Amino acid sequence: MGRPWREEYKGGIYHVIARGNNKEHIFKESIDKGYFIKQLKEYMGGMNYRIFGYVLMDNHYHIIIQTMDKKLQEIMHRLNNKYSKYFNGKYNRIGHVFQGRYKAILIQDERYLIWVLRYIHQNPIKAGICEKVNEFKWSSDFFYRMRVKDFVNVDIILDMLDADRNKAIKAYMMLMDQKEEKDYENEKVIGDEAYQVMCLSRRKTEEKMCLDEILINTGISDEGYKMIKSGSRKRWLTQYKLEYAKMALSLKYTYKEIAQNIDITESSVKDMIYKSEDKNKEINV
Repeated sequence: MGRPWREEYKGGIYHVIARGNNKEHIFKESIDKGYFIKQLKEYMGGMNYRIFGYVLMDNHYHIIIQTMDKKLQEIMHRLNNKYSKYFNGKYNRIGHVFQGRYKAILIQDERYLIWVLRYIHQNPIKAGICEKVNEFKWSSDFFYRMRVKDFVNVDIILDMLDADRNKAIKAYMMLMDQKEEKDYENEKVIGDEAYQVMCLSRRKTEEKMCLDEILINTGISDEGYKMIKSGSRKRWLTQYKLEYAKMALSLKYTYKEIAQNIDITESSVKDMIYKSEDKNKEINV
């Protein structure tokens, strides 16, 4: 069954949470967290996004990310898929590393960025790992506290606190020492304009995501995606083609449009659908 469409905005800022499958660890060693941070930095150039904060726990992670040209789901698919291959290869395992789809919460009002940042930086404290934010190594707190110029964009939040950078950092440290009471993980939209955004979402529910997005949403790997787009007939790709075709049909795409997007014939798409329907009938008899 196709996954529901996740509405996204160009230039949108999101609080993203991804958890390990069955609550298992996704980072077993420090080197694993280092590898994830490395790829977060490396993909930034090609995928064109900004990172305002992060924290890497053992069985999940939080990031605050702003998309620019690419869709969030494309960025997250690339990041999580790459890390999954690394993790499974290193620990000689198979199967899903992450628990289903990541969770993404739109931060509609930039004034809330500092509170969401405090929430994610205080995750290790809530987990009983440390007593203060700056005692945990695997978060973006260091970049704010020490004025480090790297892949974490600290300017927006610090400029909101004070025009003088020294005063801004002091204000930041004071805020990090204050307990964040609100749970920014269970909000649908964060900010004063949340109601307007949700109304807009309801008006846009009938819009269609593009065919490439549908294909990505099947869970196909980067390699598989490229193979399908080039018209490959490898058998293991059939399940993804079928899910893609069914979802596209449900969104009112034509057989011709579906076929052209993955470089196969219209009749091939129809045959695939009909064979699937025949198998379902046999099972139900």
